[in-house]
Amino acid sequence: MKKIFLALIAVVLNVFMFSCTTEDIADTETFYHTVATEGDDGNPPPPPPPPPPGDK
Repeated sequence: MKKIFLALIAVVLNVFMFSCTTEDIADTETFYHTVATEGDDGNPPPPPPPPPPGDK
């Protein structure tokens, strides 16, 4: 009886803990939004030209 009571209390407390969230699901989804970076939506810029010979 004691084990059943403890298990029931654990389930009830977990339900209350997860049912009282104030965050909107849309706010959570923004964390996983993929943002395009350089090169994802076009050609990357060309590399800089090499330095002139003899210039140190």
